[in-house]
Amino acid sequence: MSLGILVLFITINNPHANIDTLTGSLEEYEYYLTQLKRMFDGNSKLNVNNKIITMPVIISGIMNAQKLGDSGLILEYAEYLEALSAKNGLTEVIQDDYQTMNGFLYNKRVEQYLHKAITEDLFEIYYQPVYSTRKKCFITLEALSRLQHPELGWIAPDVFIQIAEKNHMIEQITDLQFSRVCRFLGENRYLMRHLLNVKVNLSSLDLMRNDCSRHFIRIMDAYKIPHNWIQFEITETVATEYNAGLRRVAEEFTAAGIGFCLDDFGSGYANLNTVMRLPFSVIKVDRSLLFDICRDEKRAIFYESVVETFHKMNYHIVSEGVETQEEMEQISSWGVEMIQGYYFSKPLPEKELLELLKKQDNIER
Repeated sequence: MSLGILVLFITINNPHANIDTLTGSLEEYEYYLTQLKRMFDGNSKLNVNNKIITMPVIISGIMNAQKLGDSGLILEYAEYLEALSAKNGLTEVIQDDYQTMNGFLYNKRVEQYLHKAITEDLFEIYYQPVYSTRKKCFITLEALSRLQHPELGWIAPDVFIQIAEKNHMIEQITDLQFSRVCRFLGENRYLMRHLLNVKVNLSSLDLMRNDCSRHFIRIMDAYKIPHNWIQFEITETVATEYNAGLRRVAEEFTAAGIGFCLDDFGSGYANLNTVMRLPFSVIKVDRSLLFDICRDEKRAIFYESVVETFHKMNYHIVSEGVETQEEMEQISSWGVEMIQGYYFSKPLPEKELLELLKKQDNIER
Protein backbone atom coordinates (compact mmCIF):
# COMPACT_ATOMS: atom_id res chain seq x y z
CA MET A 1 0.00 0.00 0.00
CA SER A 2 1.38 3.42 -0.93
CA LEU A 3 0.58 6.41 1.24
CA GLY A 4 2.12 8.96 -1.10
CA ILE A 5 5.24 11.01 -1.51
CA LEU A 6 6.81 13.03 1.26
CA VAL A 7 8.73 16.01 -0.06
CA LEU A 8 11.42 17.51 2.15
CA PHE A 9 13.44 20.46 1.01
CA ILE A 10 16.65 21.95 2.34
CA THR A 11 17.97 25.28 1.22
CA ILE A 12 21.07 27.35 1.62
CA ASN A 13 20.51 30.65 3.36
CA ASN A 14 21.20 33.94 1.64
CA PRO A 15 21.51 36.90 4.05
CA HIS A 16 19.97 39.22 1.44
CA ALA A 17 16.88 37.06 0.82
CA ASN A 18 13.60 37.52 2.71
CA ILE A 19 13.04 33.80 3.18
CA ASP A 20 13.52 31.35 6.00
CA THR A 21 16.01 28.65 5.15
CA LEU A 22 17.45 25.63 6.86
CA THR A 23 21.17 25.98 6.23
CA GLY A 24 23.63 28.83 6.08
CA SER A 25 26.43 27.25 4.08
CA LEU A 26 27.23 24.49 1.64
CA GLU A 27 28.81 22.49 4.48
CA GLU A 28 25.61 22.64 6.52
CA TYR A 29 23.59 21.76 3.42
CA GLU A 30 25.68 18.63 2.84
CA TYR A 31 25.43 17.70 6.54
CA TYR A 32 21.65 17.89 6.67
CA LEU A 33 21.32 16.11 3.34
CA THR A 34 23.43 13.23 4.66
CA GLN A 35 21.40 13.05 7.87
CA LEU A 36 18.11 12.99 6.01
CA LYS A 37 19.31 10.28 3.66
CA ARG A 38 20.37 8.16 6.61
CA MET A 39 17.02 8.77 8.29
CA PHE A 40 14.96 7.56 5.35
CA ASP A 41 17.18 5.11 3.45
CA GLY A 42 15.72 1.67 3.96
CA ASN A 43 13.18 3.10 6.41
CA SER A 44 10.36 4.30 4.14
CA LYS A 45 7.79 1.96 5.70
CA LEU A 46 5.40 2.82 8.52
CA ASN A 47 3.44 0.50 10.78
CA VAL A 48 -0.11 1.86 11.04
CA ASN A 49 -2.58 -0.27 13.01
CA ASN A 50 -0.41 -3.31 12.35
CA LYS A 51 -0.40 -2.61 8.64
CA ILE A 52 2.83 -1.87 6.79
CA ILE A 53 2.45 1.25 4.65
CA THR A 54 5.07 2.16 2.09
CA MET A 55 5.95 5.85 1.97
CA PRO A 56 8.17 6.88 -0.93
CA VAL A 57 10.35 9.78 0.17
CA ILE A 58 11.72 12.50 -2.07
CA ILE A 59 14.28 14.87 -0.58
CA SER A 60 14.40 18.03 -2.65
CA GLY A 61 17.61 19.97 -2.16
CA ILE A 62 17.27 23.62 -3.16
CA MET A 63 20.61 25.42 -3.32
CA ASN A 64 19.52 28.60 -5.10
CA ALA A 65 16.49 29.52 -3.01
CA GLN A 66 17.23 33.25 -3.09
CA LYS A 67 16.09 33.34 -6.73
CA LEU A 68 12.60 32.25 -5.68
CA GLY A 69 11.87 35.25 -3.51
CA ASP A 70 9.30 33.85 -1.08
CA SER A 71 8.45 30.66 0.75
CA GLY A 72 5.29 30.04 -1.29
CA LEU A 73 7.33 29.77 -4.43
CA ILE A 74 9.80 27.48 -2.66
CA LEU A 75 6.98 25.02 -1.99
CA GLU A 76 5.91 25.20 -5.62
CA TYR A 77 9.48 24.59 -6.68
CA ALA A 78 9.68 21.57 -4.38
CA GLU A 79 6.61 20.18 -6.14
CA TYR A 80 8.25 20.95 -9.48
CA LEU A 81 11.32 18.95 -8.43
CA GLU A 82 9.06 16.15 -7.25
CA ALA A 83 7.49 16.00 -10.73
CA LEU A 84 10.97 15.42 -12.18
CA SER A 85 11.63 12.44 -9.93
CA ALA A 86 11.59 8.84 -11.09
CA LYS A 87 9.01 7.86 -8.43
CA ASN A 88 10.48 4.40 -8.05
CA GLY A 89 9.08 3.87 -4.57
CA LEU A 90 12.45 4.37 -2.90
CA THR A 91 14.10 7.27 -1.15
CA GLU A 92 15.27 9.75 -3.77
CA VAL A 93 17.33 12.90 -3.63
CA ILE A 94 16.51 15.56 -6.22
CA GLN A 95 18.96 18.45 -6.18
CA ASP A 96 18.31 21.55 -8.16
CA ASP A 97 20.73 23.35 -10.43
CA TYR A 98 20.60 26.62 -12.33
CA GLN A 99 19.13 25.00 -15.43
CA THR A 100 16.31 23.38 -13.46
CA MET A 101 15.66 26.56 -11.50
CA ASN A 102 15.59 28.67 -14.67
CA GLY A 103 13.18 26.19 -16.25
CA PHE A 104 10.85 26.54 -13.28
CA LEU A 105 11.03 30.34 -13.30
CA TYR A 106 10.42 30.37 -17.06
CA ASN A 107 7.31 28.26 -16.57
CA LYS A 108 6.09 30.60 -13.83
CA ARG A 109 6.44 33.60 -16.16
CA VAL A 110 4.51 31.73 -18.84
CA GLU A 111 1.81 30.80 -16.33
CA GLN A 112 1.43 34.42 -15.27
CA TYR A 113 1.24 35.58 -18.89
CA LEU A 114 -1.41 33.01 -19.74
CA HIS A 115 -3.94 34.84 -17.57
CA LYS A 116 -3.34 38.05 -19.53
CA ALA A 117 -3.36 36.18 -22.85
CA ILE A 118 -6.74 34.63 -22.08
CA THR A 119 -8.27 37.88 -20.88
CA GLU A 120 -7.07 39.82 -23.94
CA ASP A 121 -7.21 36.90 -26.43
CA LEU A 122 -3.55 37.22 -27.40
CA PHE A 123 -3.24 33.74 -28.89
CA GLU A 124 -2.79 33.22 -32.59
CA ILE A 125 -3.82 30.44 -34.95
CA TYR A 126 -1.39 28.97 -37.42
CA TYR A 127 -2.56 26.42 -39.98
CA GLN A 128 -0.47 23.57 -41.32
CA PRO A 129 -1.85 22.21 -44.60
CA VAL A 130 -1.92 18.50 -45.38
CA TYR A 131 -0.91 17.52 -48.91
CA SER A 132 -2.53 14.83 -51.04
CA THR A 133 -0.04 13.03 -53.27
CA ARG A 134 -2.93 11.68 -55.33
CA LYS A 135 -4.69 14.99 -55.94
CA LYS A 136 -1.41 16.97 -56.01
CA CYS A 137 -2.78 19.69 -53.74
CA PHE A 138 -3.51 20.56 -50.12
CA ILE A 139 -6.75 18.98 -48.98
CA THR A 140 -7.06 19.70 -45.26
CA LEU A 141 -5.59 21.91 -42.52
CA GLU A 142 -4.61 21.51 -38.88
CA ALA A 143 -5.24 24.53 -36.64
CA LEU A 144 -2.37 25.09 -34.18
CA SER A 145 -2.23 27.49 -31.23
CA ARG A 146 0.66 29.96 -30.99
CA LEU A 147 1.56 32.46 -28.28
CA GLN A 148 4.21 35.17 -28.27
CA HIS A 149 5.46 36.77 -25.06
CA PRO A 150 6.65 40.40 -25.34
CA GLU A 151 9.97 39.50 -23.68
CA LEU A 152 10.33 35.72 -23.91
CA GLY A 153 9.37 35.60 -27.58
CA TRP A 154 7.49 32.65 -29.03
CA ILE A 155 6.53 30.15 -26.36
CA ALA A 156 6.65 26.51 -27.45
CA PRO A 157 3.07 25.16 -27.73
CA ASP A 158 3.97 22.07 -25.71
CA VAL A 159 5.08 24.34 -22.87
CA PHE A 160 2.11 26.68 -22.58
CA ILE A 161 -0.44 23.95 -23.30
CA GLN A 162 0.96 21.73 -20.55
CA ILE A 163 0.94 24.66 -18.10
CA ALA A 164 -2.60 25.58 -19.16
CA GLU A 165 -3.80 22.03 -18.61
CA LYS A 166 -2.17 21.85 -15.19
CA ASN A 167 -3.84 25.10 -14.13
CA HIS A 168 -7.21 24.31 -15.78
CA MET A 169 -6.95 27.16 -18.26
CA ILE A 170 -6.92 24.98 -21.36
CA GLU A 171 -10.72 25.01 -21.75
CA GLN A 172 -10.73 28.81 -22.03
CA ILE A 173 -7.91 28.72 -24.56
CA THR A 174 -9.68 26.06 -26.62
CA ASP A 175 -12.86 28.15 -26.70
CA LEU A 176 -10.98 31.26 -27.84
CA GLN A 177 -9.09 29.35 -30.51
CA PHE A 178 -12.05 27.35 -31.78
CA SER A 179 -14.12 30.52 -32.11
CA ARG A 180 -11.29 32.06 -34.11
CA VAL A 181 -11.13 29.00 -36.41
CA CYS A 182 -14.88 29.20 -37.00
CA ARG A 183 -14.65 32.93 -37.69
CA PHE A 184 -11.82 32.35 -40.17
CA LEU A 185 -13.82 29.70 -42.02
CA GLY A 186 -16.89 31.90 -42.02
CA GLU A 187 -14.91 34.72 -43.63
CA ASN A 188 -13.31 32.42 -46.22
CA ARG A 189 -16.05 29.96 -47.08
CA TYR A 190 -14.72 29.48 -50.60
CA LEU A 191 -11.83 27.46 -49.15
CA MET A 192 -14.16 24.67 -48.11
CA ARG A 193 -15.18 23.96 -51.69
CA HIS A 194 -11.77 22.35 -52.03
CA LEU A 195 -10.72 21.32 -48.52
CA LEU A 196 -12.11 18.29 -46.74
CA ASN A 197 -12.08 19.87 -43.29
CA VAL A 198 -10.05 21.74 -40.69
CA LYS A 199 -8.62 19.69 -37.83
CA VAL A 200 -8.84 21.14 -34.31
CA ASN A 201 -7.14 19.66 -31.24
CA LEU A 202 -9.06 18.88 -28.05
CA SER A 203 -7.44 18.09 -24.70
CA SER A 204 -8.63 15.57 -22.15
CA LEU A 205 -10.04 18.43 -20.05
CA ASP A 206 -12.02 19.70 -23.05
CA LEU A 207 -13.54 16.27 -23.46
CA MET A 208 -14.45 16.03 -19.77
CA ARG A 209 -16.92 18.93 -19.96
CA ASN A 210 -20.43 17.84 -19.06
CA ASP A 211 -21.82 19.27 -22.30
CA CYS A 212 -18.70 18.84 -24.46
CA SER A 213 -20.29 17.97 -27.80
CA ARG A 214 -23.19 20.43 -27.44
CA HIS A 215 -20.78 23.18 -26.39
CA PHE A 216 -18.65 22.99 -29.53
CA ILE A 217 -21.64 22.43 -31.79
CA ARG A 218 -23.20 25.64 -30.43
CA ILE A 219 -20.04 27.57 -31.34
CA MET A 220 -20.10 26.14 -34.88
CA ASP A 221 -23.77 26.93 -35.28
CA ALA A 222 -23.25 30.49 -34.04
CA TYR A 223 -20.82 31.05 -36.95
CA LYS A 224 -22.98 29.01 -39.36
CA ILE A 225 -20.19 26.48 -39.90
CA PRO A 226 -21.36 23.16 -41.39
CA HIS A 227 -20.43 20.37 -39.03
CA ASN A 228 -18.50 18.40 -41.63
CA TRP A 229 -16.05 21.27 -41.99
CA ILE A 230 -14.51 20.36 -38.63
CA GLN A 231 -12.61 17.27 -37.56
CA PHE A 232 -11.57 17.07 -33.92
CA GLU A 233 -8.21 15.52 -33.07
CA ILE A 234 -7.30 13.82 -29.81
CA THR A 235 -3.82 12.60 -29.02
CA GLU A 236 -2.84 9.01 -28.49
CA THR A 237 -2.27 9.79 -24.80
CA VAL A 238 -5.85 11.03 -24.39
CA ALA A 239 -7.19 8.01 -26.26
CA THR A 240 -5.47 5.63 -23.82
CA GLU A 241 -7.55 7.23 -21.03
CA TYR A 242 -10.60 5.67 -22.69
CA ASN A 243 -13.81 5.60 -20.69
CA ALA A 244 -17.54 5.57 -21.32
CA GLY A 245 -17.70 9.37 -21.23
CA LEU A 246 -15.11 9.73 -23.98
CA ARG A 247 -16.91 7.15 -26.07
CA ARG A 248 -20.21 9.01 -25.65
CA VAL A 249 -18.67 12.36 -26.65
CA ALA A 250 -17.01 10.81 -29.71
CA GLU A 251 -20.27 9.22 -30.81
CA GLU A 252 -22.16 12.51 -30.34
CA PHE A 253 -19.64 14.33 -32.53
CA THR A 254 -19.88 11.61 -35.16
CA ALA A 255 -23.70 11.67 -35.12
CA ALA A 256 -23.56 15.43 -35.70
CA GLY A 257 -21.38 14.93 -38.77
CA ILE A 258 -18.14 16.04 -37.09
CA GLY A 259 -15.12 13.87 -37.86
CA PHE A 260 -12.84 12.31 -35.27
CA CYS A 261 -9.09 11.87 -35.75
CA LEU A 262 -6.42 10.09 -33.67
CA ASP A 263 -3.29 12.22 -33.46
CA ASP A 264 0.32 11.15 -32.77
CA PHE A 265 -0.20 7.40 -33.15
CA GLY A 266 3.05 5.69 -32.16
CA SER A 267 4.22 8.36 -29.71
CA GLY A 268 2.87 6.62 -26.61
CA TYR A 269 1.10 3.45 -25.61
CA ALA A 270 -2.03 3.27 -27.74
CA ASN A 271 -2.72 -0.03 -29.44
CA LEU A 272 -5.20 -1.26 -32.00
CA ASN A 273 -7.73 -2.03 -29.29
CA THR A 274 -7.69 1.64 -28.25
CA VAL A 275 -8.13 2.73 -31.86
CA MET A 276 -11.04 0.41 -32.53
CA ARG A 277 -13.02 1.43 -29.45
CA LEU A 278 -13.49 5.00 -30.68
CA PRO A 279 -15.06 6.11 -33.99
CA PHE A 280 -11.94 7.49 -35.66
CA SER A 281 -11.94 7.93 -39.41
CA VAL A 282 -8.36 9.25 -39.67
CA ILE A 283 -5.14 8.08 -38.01
CA LYS A 284 -2.14 10.41 -37.94
CA VAL A 285 1.11 8.47 -37.65
CA ASP A 286 3.61 10.25 -35.41
CA ARG A 287 6.91 11.61 -36.69
CA SER A 288 8.78 9.40 -34.21
CA LEU A 289 7.92 6.30 -36.29
CA LEU A 290 9.18 8.01 -39.43
CA PHE A 291 12.68 8.54 -38.04
CA ASP A 292 15.40 6.83 -40.11
CA ILE A 293 12.98 4.73 -42.19
CA CYS A 294 15.08 5.38 -45.30
CA ARG A 295 18.15 3.76 -43.72
CA ASP A 296 16.86 1.33 -41.12
CA GLU A 297 15.14 -1.68 -42.66
CA LYS A 298 13.42 -2.73 -39.43
CA ARG A 299 11.95 0.71 -38.91
CA ALA A 300 10.78 0.77 -42.52
CA ILE A 301 9.11 -2.63 -42.20
CA PHE A 302 7.35 -1.55 -39.01
CA TYR A 303 6.07 1.71 -40.49
CA GLU A 304 4.85 -0.03 -43.63
CA SER A 305 3.07 -2.68 -41.54
CA VAL A 306 1.29 0.02 -39.51
CA VAL A 307 0.09 1.70 -42.70
CA GLU A 308 -1.00 -1.61 -44.23
CA THR A 309 -2.94 -2.61 -41.12
CA PHE A 310 -4.84 0.67 -40.88
CA HIS A 311 -5.62 0.63 -44.59
CA LYS A 312 -7.11 -2.85 -44.24
CA MET A 313 -9.29 -1.48 -41.44
CA ASN A 314 -10.47 1.35 -43.77
CA TYR A 315 -8.82 4.20 -41.89
CA HIS A 316 -7.39 7.16 -43.73
CA ILE A 317 -3.71 7.75 -42.92
CA VAL A 318 -1.82 11.02 -42.46
CA SER A 319 1.97 10.81 -42.12
CA GLU A 320 3.18 13.52 -39.77
CA GLY A 321 6.55 15.24 -39.77
CA VAL A 322 7.67 14.51 -43.33
CA GLU A 323 10.67 16.72 -44.04
CA THR A 324 12.56 15.23 -47.01
CA GLN A 325 11.77 14.07 -50.51
CA GLU A 326 13.24 10.68 -49.65
CA GLU A 327 10.78 10.24 -46.79
CA MET A 328 7.90 11.44 -48.94
CA GLU A 329 8.69 9.02 -51.75
CA GLN A 330 9.13 6.11 -49.36
CA ILE A 331 5.83 6.46 -47.54
CA SER A 332 4.01 7.26 -50.79
CA SER A 333 5.23 3.92 -52.16
CA TRP A 334 3.42 2.28 -49.22
CA GLY A 335 0.13 3.91 -50.17
CA VAL A 336 0.12 6.90 -47.83
CA GLU A 337 -1.72 9.65 -49.65
CA MET A 338 -1.94 12.45 -47.05
CA ILE A 339 1.29 14.01 -45.86
CA GLN A 340 1.79 16.71 -43.24
CA GLY A 341 5.21 18.20 -42.68
CA TYR A 342 7.77 20.83 -43.51
CA TYR A 343 8.53 19.18 -46.84
CA PHE A 344 5.30 20.67 -48.19
CA SER A 345 4.62 23.48 -45.72
CA LYS A 346 5.33 24.67 -42.20
CA PRO A 347 2.43 26.01 -40.07
CA LEU A 348 1.38 29.40 -41.45
CA PRO A 349 -0.55 32.43 -40.16
CA GLU A 350 -3.85 33.15 -41.89
CA LYS A 351 -2.54 35.60 -44.49
CA GLU A 352 0.33 33.39 -45.63
CA LEU A 353 -1.94 30.35 -45.67
CA LEU A 354 -4.44 32.06 -47.94
CA GLU A 355 -1.65 33.14 -50.29
CA LEU A 356 -0.34 29.57 -50.44
CA LEU A 357 -3.75 28.06 -51.13
CA LYS A 358 -4.62 30.64 -53.78
CA LYS A 359 -1.52 29.56 -55.72
CA GLN A 360 -3.20 26.22 -56.24
CA ASP A 361 -5.19 26.26 -59.43
CA ASN A 362 -8.19 24.64 -57.80
CA ILE A 363 -8.65 27.16 -54.98
CA GLU A 364 -10.13 30.42 -56.13
CA ARG A 365 -12.81 32.72 -54.80
